Amino acid sequence: MKIAIDINDVIRDNMSRFMEVYQKYMDPQFEIKLEDIDSFDQMEVYPFEDRDDLAKFKYVDYPYELYGRAQCCDKMLPYVLNDWTEKTLRDLDEENVPEVMFFSPFEMGLSIQSTFAFLSGNTFRVREVYFPIDSMTIYDRADIVVTAQPSLIENCPEGKVVVKVNKPYNKECKAGYSFDSLMDIIADKDETIIKILEHRI
Repeated sequence: MKIAIDINDVIRDNMSRFMEVYQKYMDPQFEIKLEDIDSFDQMEVYPFEDRDDLAKFKYVDYPYELYGRAQCCDKMLPYVLNDWTEKTLRDLDEENVPEVMFFSPFEMGLSIQSTFAFLSGNTFRVREVYFPIDSMTIYDRADIVVTAQPSLIENCPEGKVVVKVNKPYNKECKAGYSFDSLMDIIADKDETIIKILEHRI
């Protein structure tokens, strides 16, 4: 089996970083609390003129500031995640050991190399990173998807598993499994991911 972990708001704290960069470079007077960001669509949260203006902000003017210099969702996440993928998951019976990949939808141009800089700078070790143009294609590559993205949560195909990471913008999305963070998934005393891999749930 293969586990795909969304970089955005699961590994990398996109929400906080986007707000910081917007306030610094676009409008220092703009204020919103993270818990009040109830839409995944940044056009509905930030006063960009149009989608071209938003794309220019993200992919031309400030991609490194947004994607390369963001913080991890938890400062210990690189160490804990590497340990989980290289030790805990590898200790399973051979037929249950999963491949682990990262993915990041909606990236293009300079944001891709900035994301690689983020992953390298935080010492993540993973063999595959995927930048889908159509985010739903992640389900063609993985059996278990860990994400905060509403459309991936709501449209999980039959036979696949989605694990929701809770964010203010996806609170209305229903999922069979949900956690507040990737750290919580890894530390889960019920070992939900392990049980899924071992076909015990």
